[in-house]
Amino acid sequence: MTPIRVSVVIVSRDRPGALRLCLTALAQSRHPGFEVVVITDAEGEAALAPWGDRIRIRRCEEANIGIARNIGIEAAAGEVVVFLDDDALPEPGWLAALTAPFADETVAAAGGFVRGPGHLGWQWRARAAFADGSCRELALEDDAPVVLRGRLGRGIKTEGTNMAVRRGVLTAMGGFDPAYRFYLDETDLNLRLAAQGACTAIVPQAQVHHGYLASPRRRHDRVPRDLAEIGASLAVFLRRHGARLDGNARIEAERAAQRRRLLHHMDWGRIAPGDVGRLMAGFDAGVSEGRLRPLPRLTPLDEPPPAFAPLHET
Repeated sequence: MTPIRVSVVIVSRDRPGALRLCLTALAQSRHPGFEVVVITDAEGEAALAPWGDRIRIRRCEEANIGIARNIGIEAAAGEVVVFLDDDALPEPGWLAALTAPFADETVAAAGGFVRGPGHLGWQWRARAAFADGSCRELALEDDAPVVLRGRLGRGIKTEGTNMAVRRGVLTAMGGFDPAYRFYLDETDLNLRLAAQGACTAIVPQAQVHHGYLASPRRRHDRVPRDLAEIGASLAVFLRRHGARLDGNARIEAERAAQRRRLLHHMDWGRIAPGDVGRLMAGFDAGVSEGRLRPLPRLTPLDEPPPAFAPLHET
């Protein structure tokens, strides 16, 4: 059987060192044939110079994960598009395991497990996603892949740093929603797939190690620097999926959870008391902005795929 053609899409911004390390790990993949598409800024593009034309590069200057990933989808030539964060390190067998379920033509998407810093504990495993933006653990019988079908209001969660979707499915549904600049973008995709009755494979053996590197929104120790987009994305998500829910109650619950998290960081001396009020004010401002943010009509992505360009010649 001819191996399925796979495009690995990595969005990287302001982290050229992490991008180089991620690509070094990805190059060890045991998958027989895959290409790599990197969406990045000028700094990231310079870091990719040693790879020459073995990596397809696209620029995205806007700090919007949905827009960047859609650029990656349109630049991908594989039948399956895989998403990996630049601060993640995939295991050598990750890509082969994650994409194996697509031999079943009914499988539209797949997600793997994510290990946290230190490589011992789990960040995320199998979860279900709901119309209020929350997620709950799913119990699996063993570590064998399992195919699950979502339904309206209940999706099968895949993590943006370890997920794969058929390119044809992604383009037909308009890719990722650019109304989510950060946070809940893949959860929105999961809910839209579920509304179509799509099947998603959960693959426990497809594992990546996720480093949680520093960004404009958080420090390396996961202490937040800005909660505005968390609030904005939740407000957008509830407008998209939570019409039958008490959106105000859900936002208040999330606000309380974020405040508890900040107080915990304050108790441990990671932030000052004044930071709590500043960060919560950012969350509130984000909610207000998200309630007014334009919601684009998602139309199919119609950019024809380029020629497939595998990282390693087979």
